Order: sequence, then structure tokens, then C-alpha cells
Amino acid sequence: FVFEPSPITVCISSIFIKKIKKIPICFWVLDLWPESVYSAGNLKSNFIPNLLLPLVKYIYKNCDQILVSSRGFINSVAEKNVDKNKIKFFPQWAEHFFKPVKSKVNHLKTIPADSFKIMFAGNIGECQDFPSILEAAKILKKNKNIQWVILGGGRKESWVKSKIIEYELSDSFHLLGSYPIERMPEFYSLADCMLFSLKKEYIFSITIPAKVQTYLACAKPVIAMVDGEASSIITNANAGFSSPSENPESLARNIEKMSLMSKLELNRLGENALKHYKKEFERNMLITRMEDVFNSLVK
Repeated sequence: FVFEPSPITVCISSIFIKKIKKIPICFWVLDLWPESVYSAGNLKSNFIPNLLLPLVKYIYKNCDQILVSSRGFINSVAEKNVDKNKIKFFPQWAEHFFKPVKSKVNHLKTIPADSFKIMFAGNIGECQDFPSILEAAKILKKNKNIQWVILGGGRKESWVKSKIIEYELSDSFHLLGSYPIERMPEFYSLADCMLFSLKKEYIFSITIPAKVQTYLACAKPVIAMVDGEASSIITNANAGFSSPSENPESLARNIEKMSLMSKLELNRLGENALKHYKKEFERNMLITRMEDVFNSLVK
């Protein structure tokens, strides 16, 4: 069994073991290559992805079962001369500590208690499209009831800090830094809704960011600015609102709309989120399914 968050080359050693031991390989693909190399690397040409393509095809060819973390990955893998019968949708789950909790400590003391708090947790990077997030914050900055809480860090953090000053958002846009992942549910519990976004790229439209499962597992309403697969999850779960990638105007409208909802309505969205998580992403259910995959390979 090979777990591939990235890079795909982690599978190479297992191919040698397969040939020596004459045992099957089950490959769990969480990051699609070479597509993600092109998007995440912000490359201007296909030279490097095309260079990697034969290696990717070789790895897939030598795998007996390929599990993909998003349904959107299936066609991309199949296009690399892989039989679709070898490919199964198998999503990620959230770690066991992601669950509805009540924080004993108010980690958001510097933020008005009665405000509507929208929280982002994760990497502050190129892919997360902070330019659009900040544009939405700029659109809403006259509404002092709406407060943005950002947890995490990354290579765009300094740029974000400079834009907070330029856009005069210091009283509504808060960077709180990074904390241990185990403490995230405490922070989530203090937010009115959770935010995730991705740039407008093909690879991101077929990707399900891992934070989606953590938000749902903690029974939080979700605001998304993303295309495709992840957007469909939020919409189908009736767990919040989604807008297209790189559309700050639509994001701002959705946030304003949710900020006017009652606590009862927000709780209902959160309940829908948890219900969908238990149906589609619950850990024990998925591990049982994985055992079935292993058994079928051995037989």
C-alpha cells in the first residue's frame, strides 16, 4: 500500500518490492501528477510536466489498484493508459480529534465577541488565492460586523500583511499565526463559518482540499470560493455557500448573506455538514472499505 500526498515518485521503490516479492500494489493518489507540478509551480510551459509524463505512466501501469481522493481524478488517471476498472474513488478522512467541541478558552479575545467571524485555517500560499480573499474583505470593510480570522502561515504571509495595511483592513482582517493541528477544533468552535478557496486552475477544480473534511467533521458552516468537485460537496451537503474561483464579488455577497442568518440557521448548516461527513468521509467506514480493496487484491 502506497500513500501519495506528493510526489508520485514515492511509488518507485514499491515497484521493485512488487517484482521481487510478487505482491500487488495499491496506490492511493492524493496529488495528481504531472498536473499539480504545472499548477503549483506556476510554470509558464509544459516542458517539465511533459518530461515527467512517461514516469507517471510507468508508475500507474505497475499498480494493481489505484485509489483517488477525488472523483475528478479518475479521467485524468485513465487518460494515462490506465484501465478505469483499476481506479476507485477513495476520499480522505479527518483525524479523529476533528469533531464538534466547545473551547474552554477564548482564543479570539482581540476580536469583537458579537461579530460574525469567518475563519480560514491552513497554508497562506499561492494556490489559496489570497488576492481574491483580500479583495472580498476590501469590499466588505465598511461592515464592521464581519471579521476575518486567518490561522496558519506560508510564503504569501508577508504579502498579505502588506495588503492589510494598504487596504486599511487592520481592524477586520486578523492573522493569528500557526498552532498545533490538534488545537484546530477549539479555534473552529469560535468561528461562525469556515472559509476555503483555490485559484482558477483545472487541477484545483478536480481536487478536494483536506481542510474540507475537517470543517465538515467539526459541524461548521462553510463558505467556499472554488470551482468543481469541492464546490459540489458544499452545495450537495447543504452546508453553506460556494462561489466560483477568483470571484471576490460573489464571495463577498455570500459572506454578507451568511452573516445575516440566525444562530438557528447557522446551526442547521453545521448539522448538515456533520451529517454529510459521516455519510461520505467517516474514518471507520472508509477503513473498512479499504480492507475490502486489500482483500479483493489478495484474492
